[in-house]
Amino acid sequence: MANARVMVLAATNRPSEFDEPIMRSLPQAFEIGMSEHKERAEILKVTLKGERVEPDIDYDHLACLCGGYTGSDIFELCKKAAYFPIREILEEERKWRPCPLSFI
Repeated sequence: MANARVMVLAATNRPSEFDEPIMRSLPQAFEIGMSEHKERAEILKVTLKGERVEPDIDYDHLACLCGGYTGSDIFELCKKAAYFPIREILEEERKWRPCPLSFI
């Protein structure tokens, strides 16, 4: 174990938020640019793999709408979009269910 090596790899979408001591402890840094249209479409496909989506979903159009988004942004967007049907169901239930507290 005396010859063992440890490599630390850090990734962030906000490099400006790293403080100086952390930056000094990481001897090398490189930037990965923003994803292109084709890459965003692939990120969407990977993120939504295994999810129930419409069979005719247009990943290219969605990728176009996500211009300037990082992979992390796209993942968060998909997570938030997954909650919309739940919100709609809850709103419909509230419309038809009487309020349990009545001050009459």
